[in-house]
Amino acid sequence: MDLKSLKPQDVVDGVKDLLGLSSNKVVGVDIGLSSIKVAEMSKSGDSYKLTNYASIALPEGVLIEDEVQKEDELVEAMTTVFEEIGIKGKNICLGLFGPNTVMRKLQLAGGDADEIEDQVLWEAEQYLPFPVEESNLDHYVVGENSGGGVDVIVAGVRRDVLLTFKEITEKAQGKVKIIDLTPLAISNIFEHVMLDEIYSDENEEGGDRSWLLLDVGAQKTECIIYKDSMPIFTKEIPIGGSMVTEEIQRQLGVNFEEAEDLKVTTDENGNLPEEVAQIVKEINESFFNEIKKTIDFYSSSTSDDSLVECYVTGGSVQLPGILEGLTDALGIDVSVFNPFRAIDYDTKNIDEDELNEIAYKGVVALGLGMRELSS
Repeated sequence: MDLKSLKPQDVVDGVKDLLGLSSNKVVGVDIGLSSIKVAEMSKSGDSYKLTNYASIALPEGVLIEDEVQKEDELVEAMTTVFEEIGIKGKNICLGLFGPNTVMRKLQLAGGDADEIEDQVLWEAEQYLPFPVEESNLDHYVVGENSGGGVDVIVAGVRRDVLLTFKEITEKAQGKVKIIDLTPLAISNIFEHVMLDEIYSDENEEGGDRSWLLLDVGAQKTECIIYKDSMPIFTKEIPIGGSMVTEEIQRQLGVNFEEAEDLKVTTDENGNLPEEVAQIVKEINESFFNEIKKTIDFYSSSTSDDSLVECYVTGGSVQLPGILEGLTDALGIDVSVFNPFRAIDYDTKNIDEDELNEIAYKGVVALGLGMRELSS
């Protein structure tokens, strides 16, 4: 690195890192397809408090899947939301998602750290949708399994995608210290919030029941099966709330902003206009069918019938009929995940009126904000 190009603050931060004086806190940043959510958390013992939160909507088409289409607009939005809650220069845990990321549970033979790493690399070559030499991989050993080997969670991301989002975040004056995948962030906050239910008296080991977690976003839905203290199955389904918006645009001949307004504006009885309600119903049916097919595939391929409950989050969960339709399709109880069941919030910075929106749209950012830098 050319020392002449270093800014004074870069030097200060570097010295702090070397001396171990930097905070191990990170700020969670979730760059979604329709908005950016930022969450700053504090920790005391095993308890977490949301100390600051902000979000900003992204213009249409800034991101498609996980590909950046309009970098300048993304940097501008990120800079704005960072300035809103004053996190310029703070350490960031950045969440990634999409077809250029992979998260998978593996059962390996075991051994020392080097032997496990070699096994992870060999296995990764078999299932990564991109060349292993063009990816960043990391793994976490969960523990021994019943077969005498070890269970390992492996996360991978295409390196050029990682670098693109890292550089964009740094242009907005953020310091990316951790890269996480959104299924892991959702699983971490789910375990923290639902700990009493996962490890109840009837389920001391937490291993004979599983939960379905759904994050229903704008252009995709993250489907996660949580069991044995880890996400054991994940799939990204390309259906989200933006499909409703696009269909309203097409059928009613309105622009994007008008369509977004139409899909959430109800009359005094809470009903959508008839033509909009029909569009929502049709998209919902496709969504329910895809979720049911995914769960049927998981059950048939693993012979696991331990699914007991479904928790949903994401902005598009607020579309009419989602909870009832999922309940009918899956045959299990479906509830909206409430992170504030076990996470406190700073009343000076977080208005109580914001809690509902954060509970729907901010779960990934909260999960990312729970991460800490290694000491």
